Amino acid sequence: MGRGKHRPYVRRGNLPSQLPLWKRGMEGDSRERQSSPIPPWPPFFKGGWAGFQRASVLWDCHAKGSQTPQLGDIARSLRRRGNPPATAVYEKGSTRPASRLRTRSVRSILAILFPAVLLFCAPAFGASDGPSAPAPAGPAADDLLDKLEEKKILTGKEVEQLRKSNDQEKATFRDTLKKEVIPKALEGLSIGTLSYADYSGGREKDGQSYNRFTLTRGYIIVKKQLTPWLSFRITPDITQDDSGDFKLRLKYLYAQLQPPDVAFLTDMKAEIGMGHIPWLDFEEHINPYRVQGTMFIERAGTFNSADIGISIQGNIGGQLDKEYQSSVSNYYAGRWGSWHVGGYNGAGYHAKEANENKIPEVRITLRPLPDWVPGLQVSYFGLFGQGNALAGNNDYPDFNVNLAMLSYQSEWVTFTGQYARTLGNQKGAMVDALGRALRTEGYSLFLDGKLPLLDKQFSLFGRYDHFDPDTKDWVTSGDDSYDIALGGLSWEFYHHCLALLVYEYTWFEKNNAGLGKVPALNSDLDDDHRIQVAMQISF
Repeated sequence: MGRGKHRPYVRRGNLPSQLPLWKRGMEGDSRERQSSPIPPWPPFFKGGWAGFQRASVLWDCHAKGSQTPQLGDIARSLRRRGNPPATAVYEKGSTRPASRLRTRSVRSILAILFPAVLLFCAPAFGASDGPSAPAPAGPAADDLLDKLEEKKILTGKEVEQLRKSNDQEKATFRDTLKKEVIPKALEGLSIGTLSYADYSGGREKDGQSYNRFTLTRGYIIVKKQLTPWLSFRITPDITQDDSGDFKLRLKYLYAQLQPPDVAFLTDMKAEIGMGHIPWLDFEEHINPYRVQGTMFIERAGTFNSADIGISIQGNIGGQLDKEYQSSVSNYYAGRWGSWHVGGYNGAGYHAKEANENKIPEVRITLRPLPDWVPGLQVSYFGLFGQGNALAGNNDYPDFNVNLAMLSYQSEWVTFTGQYARTLGNQKGAMVDALGRALRTEGYSLFLDGKLPLLDKQFSLFGRYDHFDPDTKDWVTSGDDSYDIALGGLSWEFYHHCLALLVYEYTWFEKNNAGLGKVPALNSDLDDDHRIQVAMQISF
């Protein structure tokens, strides 16, 4: 009946009849299996050398008097025969296995695990059930469309429709990608900088030569879009004190509201907090070389660029076409002009308010020929209030500004010409011995021309300022003006990033005491001249 005492020969389907019913079923009598409440052996127990090994294990268990083989017995017996443990254990009288061990190769396990890992990790790699899962076609698709149009397989109208559809898919893909990748707390958040580094060498008004590197600006610009109509900005800036230490101070901190359009007043926004005053930000987006030095009216010491208060600004009659905005400028691009009005403390952004006076400020810019000469603008700026310090008469001096500017911007040329008359200044320091605010007057010309080199990255520019700090000659008998002439080469090596090479010369008349200062009799300052290399980084 068998070939050995402990390992009888068991042919497939011919188990010993004395085995209990629950041990039968390997291709045995079909009638026995049908009448038995015990299910047949699992299919992986059938056939071949493995079938023989497992049958002999069952016979070993039966020889020991065990009616139900246990997992430990099976595992030990299989290890003696060099096979990994694998069997099914049936409870007596049950139709389902209580436990099952199967031997699988590494290949089989990987075949199961690999698809599971892919399914589990797919979301982490950007898979999505929505339409954004496939990336939209890129430049290759545009090239293909051009070829198909060239071979007259597609018409121009069909190509345009396909391109439009592709652009829509790209926009949808970008929006969905932002939603899936950017955490909610970072949505609408932007962080940037506007930084100036400078090297200057020359001679100052006191006759002393200088040769130095310095940092003149270091904005950290943080903006957050909270809702479609509300955003927030905070911007600290660097300043260098008298000891040479660089420190941070606040330049801008405001909430920005976006009210709806009202008739022809469009694209409005309001700033509440320490925000822009109406003039200097406007001028600096026409004359882009603030990195070289302050603008005409600020260099004269009249006022600075930010203050605490509330203001509202907007365009007149919508915006200019996209072609002008992309090729010339998209700042203050109102079709018929722009405007900005506000009320401020009047002390500026780096002084404490010393009085209760609030200063109204207004800028109105008209663009008279938007269809024929869109870059032509006529602007007026005015403010009316009091200076921020008591004068010798124990009163706060007047502080008024009236400024007009004609400007022209095109793809190749930018020009500004401005004229200003003022009374006193923001600090309240431009007064005579009697406490009267000094009347000042001045003008400035600026010209910038792009060179046809390297996609118009290079420009030649020049500027000329003239300023008289005491037109009534209350302090001196005259000869108290100054003139500034500067010119140089600019290279825009990246978007809004500039490198400048400039030469600047300043002439002081004999009674002028310096920029932004009250004239003094026989000051006799030496002329100031310098060579400057400056760099602007903006992103």
